[in-house]
Amino acid sequence: MDKKILNSMFDNLLHIGNKSNYWNPKMKDYIYGTVNGIHVINLVKTGEKIEEVKKEIRDLHAEGKKILFVATKLQTRDAFAKLAQDTGHFYVTEKWVPGLLTNFKTIKKRIATYLRLLKDSESGALDVLTKKEKAAKMLELEKLDRAFKGLKEMKKIPDVIFAIDGVFEKQAVKEANSLNLPAYAIMNTNGDETVVQNLIPANTNSVKSIDFIAKIITESLAGVKVKATVVRKFDAKRVSGEKRTPTKTAPIKKEVVAEKKAPAKKEEVKTEETK
Repeated sequence: MDKKILNSMFDNLLHIGNKSNYWNPKMKDYIYGTVNGIHVINLVKTGEKIEEVKKEIRDLHAEGKKILFVATKLQTRDAFAKLAQDTGHFYVTEKWVPGLLTNFKTIKKRIATYLRLLKDSESGALDVLTKKEKAAKMLELEKLDRAFKGLKEMKKIPDVIFAIDGVFEKQAVKEANSLNLPAYAIMNTNGDETVVQNLIPANTNSVKSIDFIAKIITESLAGVKVKATVVRKFDAKRVSGEKRTPTKTAPIKKEVVAEKKAPAKKEEVKTEETK
């Protein structure tokens, strides 16, 4: 492991684990030792895992797979919301809505409601309501925005989830596992590597540590050529159950194509050789 990289990880506090009495034995392979009752994470192992996860996430990104970054812990929100926005993926940073993955059919309707309210708010359509009615709609929009602002374009269940603290986001990881979705995570010494596809063992309590990892992942995705995917256009009315006005289409004119006659067979001309 490059000394410069090790020093960078140390300076950004990736090595600081949780109190030793709050650890999970399943993370013992990533623990270097204990100092003043605090576990110290083995930065050599962290560096190796960063490279592994970075490559796997980059490959998924290149294949056009959609990643849902789950970062509802206060220290993790800003860095990973920006990462998702910069790289074209989804994110949840305020609150994990139970059933977001396992009951996506219902969640999709809520997203449709959110998009409709957002459109009405921006267009001024809510201005025709009474003051009380408008206030109620704006309150509903505020709640939906906190839950779904990072999911506006999510038309189906994502291909992968990335939990920024695998323990803190255990509900998201649990739902992903129940659907056999690959789950990645950053985990501290109280984590469980057996519930995820791969992990980065690191300090999940420090903004510096989280920002450092987010920057590495963002840089690894920059400039990657993404395989084009065909996605059906999202129809909020269809999802919410509203009736759509049928569109009239012009009748298709059938073209009459004259039947081509087979060319007449030429009479065989006998030559001196065929006689």
